Amino acid sequence: MTTQSHSLRLADALVRSPFTWPGGYPQFAIQDDGGSLCHSCCRTERESIATTTGNDGWAVQALAVNWEDTDLRCDHCGAVIPSAYGEI
Repeated sequence: MTTQSHSLRLADALVRSPFTWPGGYPQFAIQDDGGSLCHSCCRTERESIATTTGNDGWAVQALAVNWEDTDLRCDHCGAVIPSAYGEI
């Protein structure tokens, strides 16, 4: 599987399901440069993710749950990524 297809599959999975099942925990994408990406940016920046070179900051490496970080923000748009157990 190429970097582009792996990255795009993960991004598309987040767009389809921004919350885990079961549990409903909020997910976000972890990029190759360690950045965080919200589900909305995975949708709007799909072309950048699909054409990533693998070391340009757009390669989605994994999906993760934001367990307690109430200050976690998307590195692209700045939106707060909700936490599962942090204070609201």
